[in-house]
Amino acid sequence: MQPKKHLSFSNLRKTISERALHIEDPRREGSVAHSIHDCCLSGFAMMFFQDPSILAFQRRLQDDGHKNNLQTIFGVGSIPKATQLRDVIDMIPSSSFDPIFSDFFSFLQRANQLKKFQFFKKQYLISIDGTQYFTSENLSCSGCLEKTSRKTGKTTYSHQFLGASIVHPDQRQVISLAQEPIQNTDGSTKQDYERNAGKRLIQKIRKTHPKLRD
Repeated sequence: MQPKKHLSFSNLRKTISERALHIEDPRREGSVAHSIHDCCLSGFAMMFFQDPSILAFQRRLQDDGHKNNLQTIFGVGSIPKATQLRDVIDMIPSSSFDPIFSDFFSFLQRANQLKKFQFFKKQYLISIDGTQYFTSENLSCSGCLEKTSRKTGKTTYSHQFLGASIVHPDQRQVISLAQEPIQNTDGSTKQDYERNAGKRLIQKIRKTHPKLRD
């Protein structure tokens, strides 16, 4: 296989599709309207088209051409509505997507694309940064982080995660390496925070890439 084929859109899409097919579905079979595969690939398509929200993505699909693209290019058999898409993706553990990072990293290795990211003595720079992707004063779950304002006494619930990427000062692109949620777990009496998540993330990278010099 030529390097270009390793990194082609069709190969990357196929990889995501194959991984999505192996995600366990906890729903009862008779109550499933849209498969986890179709919801995951719909979410991927939304990010690919850079839609600002699920609603904007759904509006895009009102055009027959875009709907056809979703089915033919992304391999989505049954297109979920906004609420259905959100509900299904929310129930999937983030760890289910970890293998995709390793898959893409392997493609870059085979295509000889990692050498230009070597920084010092053939080592790599790994940047770790956190982001918040959900916040609310009304909605919460057992995994939410909680922050209570001293001034107002109101509690804010949020979801956050850490992302690790290989970076190089001379390269505009970055290589996403792994992610780790910052979230409370069942039975825990202490709130999770970035330092703990960072330790887990580093352990994950070392386990997944034991030969990577960082």
